[in-house]
Amino acid sequence: MARILIIEDNPANIELMSFLLSAYGHTPLAAPDGARGVAAARSERPDLVACDVNLPGMDGYAVLAALKAEPELAVIPVLAVTALAMAGDREHVLAAGFDGYISKPIEPESFVAELEAFLPAAAEAASSVLLVEDDGFMLGVLADMLSGQDYRVLKAASGEDALGVLEREPVEVIVCDQDMPGMTGTALLAEAARRYPHTVRLMLTGQSDLAEIEAAMAAGVVDAHHAKPVAAGELRGHVEEALRLHRRRRSSQGAALL
Repeated sequence: MARILIIEDNPANIELMSFLLSAYGHTPLAAPDGARGVAAARSERPDLVACDVNLPGMDGYAVLAALKAEPELAVIPVLAVTALAMAGDREHVLAAGFDGYISKPIEPESFVAELEAFLPAAAEAASSVLLVEDDGFMLGVLADMLSGQDYRVLKAASGEDALGVLEREPVEVIVCDQDMPGMTGTALLAEAARRYPHTVRLMLTGQSDLAEIEAAMAAGVVDAHHAKPVAAGELRGHVEEALRLHRRRRSSQGAALL
């Protein structure tokens, strides 16, 4: 299902909207103000944004302008959720560039359906690739290499962060560094293999000592190891092969259940 970002300063409204979205199988994300909403859109890449217009500080129009100014975010539908009720308010909101308009107070019976009408058709079927890298610059480089593909790219800066993402999001492929503070890559992938056995687990490192990684591969914890530095075309090829492996694993499970 879809990941929907709610930008709203009223905690009660966030709670209600999140409850309704979860009840219909969607994943709600929330931010209490415009600045954090834009930051969340950058880091989470939601399928749709529902934004209050009358936010303190950075209002909904400023949020919309910030999102539409970035090519990778401009494609995300942004809906205005507002209590504006004067004649011409709806037209003004749509003229500003919002993709749609939902009035407050929201109607619980129709709220989710109203949002779903603006979801990209492929949102529910998109695969997800999780990049795990403690070097922020390298994490950004790898994400840029995979941008523009027909799968979502999620990011985590540590093994612990990655486990949190895996708890919230369905992930088909993990691409992980080995040498990270706290939890090493092999420790993370061992836990991922235990909890989510169908994930495809790739190690991407620049290390010369591969003994621990090779042991993890022999144990079935790591599916493949690829060396850094890696070119964009190579990385995309590794991910595409991993996605094919994931599909084969899911097909094999389905056949075993027949």
